[in-house]
Amino acid sequence: MTVRTWYAMLSRPAVTGLAALVVLAGSACGAREPATDAERLARGRDLVQQMSTRLAAATAVRVTTTEVRDLVHASGRKETVSTTGVYTMRRPDRFHTKATGGHGLETWYNGKTLTIAMHADKVFAQAPMPDTIDRTLDALAERYDVPLPMGDLFHSSAAKALLSDTTTGGYTGTENVGSTPAVHLAFKDVGVDRDLWLPVQGEPLPLRLKVVQKSRKGQPSADLTFTAWDFAPQADATFVPKVPAEFEGIAIVQRAAAVKAAATAPAAEPAAPAKK
Repeated sequence: MTVRTWYAMLSRPAVTGLAALVVLAGSACGAREPATDAERLARGRDLVQQMSTRLAAATAVRVTTTEVRDLVHASGRKETVSTTGVYTMRRPDRFHTKATGGHGLETWYNGKTLTIAMHADKVFAQAPMPDTIDRTLDALAERYDVPLPMGDLFHSSAAKALLSDTTTGGYTGTENVGSTPAVHLAFKDVGVDRDLWLPVQGEPLPLRLKVVQKSRKGQPSADLTFTAWDFAPQADATFVPKVPAEFEGIAIVQRAAAVKAAATAPAAEPAAPAKK
């Protein structure tokens, strides 16, 4: 059978679908390979913006991951821990995370309070938080020195969370993530390096994200591979904290700079841990 007769046998919907697939592939790969640093950065920013637009359109999402993370101990010793994760978010003010492996970290955010449980250590903590996911993610990084690599993707604009005016790098080429052809983007910024892999074809949803915190002790990295995306999760009960009765309540310590800044502001009543 010739190519001409094969094409003629396709129905119009099939031809339209094939054309759309070609357009998606062309959008990911571009008309030609970028040849300069400026072109590589522009291509990378464009692809991140496509991803950001898709994620921002979702009112709720659940994603599962496999992860390799560095834990840096007080002594400076670095330990590599492998975990699996489930992340659930509903805009504008709910998220839940659960890791299997390591400390067994689980978190709940309900628009007012963040509850953190470490199942391996049988402890939990609570702290008051702002009223949106964006502001809470910022507070975790700024007040408590707890940056969440996955949090950048939950931001209302992932592009703004991931990239700044000082970001360099961008498109590096194509390679496989597992068996899926992917575009590899590599960005450098003040205190952080990020590598992001997006599919060559189909929806611009992350396949893999690696973050290196260069400004933190030991420069820990987190390498997340995304295994499934669900944009219609049944999640109402997921956001309600479920802390075992035998867990001990502990305090969440704020950064010294945040404490100093808060000293000039009116004092707020501390929130005592309360199991739900």
